[in-house]
Amino acid sequence: MIIVGTGITGVGRTHYLNGVAEYSRASGVDASVVDIGPRMFEKASSLRIKIPGDKILDLDTTTLRFLRATVFEEISGNIDDYRGFDKDLMISLHMSFRWNKVLMPAFDYYYLNRVKPDLYCSLIDSVGNIIKRIEDTPDLSHWRDKLSVKEILIWQDEEMFTTEIVADILGSPHYMIPSSASPSIMYNVVNMVEKPLKAGDRPKMLKAYISYPMTMTKGNVEFDEQRRELVEKLKEVGVIIFDPAMIEDMVLLDRAMEGEGSTVYIEDYDVYLSREEILDAEKYIIDHTIHRDYKFIDQSDMIIVFYPIRELSAGVLSEMIYAHTHMKNVYALFTQESISPFFLNYSTKIFRDMDSLVDFVSSLVYERG
Repeated sequence: MIIVGTGITGVGRTHYLNGVAEYSRASGVDASVVDIGPRMFEKASSLRIKIPGDKILDLDTTTLRFLRATVFEEISGNIDDYRGFDKDLMISLHMSFRWNKVLMPAFDYYYLNRVKPDLYCSLIDSVGNIIKRIEDTPDLSHWRDKLSVKEILIWQDEEMFTTEIVADILGSPHYMIPSSASPSIMYNVVNMVEKPLKAGDRPKMLKAYISYPMTMTKGNVEFDEQRRELVEKLKEVGVIIFDPAMIEDMVLLDRAMEGEGSTVYIEDYDVYLSREEILDAEKYIIDHTIHRDYKFIDQSDMIIVFYPIRELSAGVLSEMIYAHTHMKNVYALFTQESISPFFLNYSTKIFRDMDSLVDFVSSLVYERG
């Protein structure tokens, strides 16, 4: 199977894809990764063209297109080896660059159409993680202080939007995958969902978005333990879980609001950021958080609500309504005796204990298999 993985600088795209390939090989699937960027440098070197790592994006577009084309010509030579299901080729590339405040294309539609990928995955991550990688990676030193918090959010959105559009035009599925998550997520999407579908069979696993009151349960150790237990049990019965906590940008706003001073230390990611820069990106952080969670729901078969508190969460209710109006089943675990009529209205089925919910979802997976 041929998979294209896209993502902006600092997202850890190739590192994650290499992790997926390693996980695949350990599971008996022959998998390899081709990183287009380094291959372009290698091709330039073989042609005796010396390009400093921090200068490649300053080249004229014709030269960049030529280098990219030569790399894809080489890939195309044996691409048919990956048309079946026994071998996977993951192609790591950018769809765009945001360089010197200008958006630049970084893909060649002609070659993507020629390669005909079976699947596109947009690798995304929290802003804090992206900035930390750029700071800690010597090869990315030329990107330091080049991107503001807002620009990182915008670039991630542009990269994912472009990937999704290309995938749609070429008739291939598209997923949003957190690069900080386990490689097993993408492995299962490829091998347990998309390969069976391409073969005309039913998926071997189901996909679920887990919804819960994040703000109201922050710091609640007992809740975190119960949530982790639920997620692990669902994974064990054959469910791929998309968790909103995989991407966490709201913590930037929380820290920026807490104190004073021009610089804010974000302990979660071990980075220092400008308070003004964070506050300037406030609307983007909020809107992108909501959009990402809805995208997780779009690519899921169902949503599973875990609700162990009495207070009404606007976020959870909004996700339930979104799922309901987008033809997704909503399975809810309510441990409180009293349930809001709004929750009742948008729930497909309600459970009172974890084991009953897990058993029911397990029966859905069994029916699919």
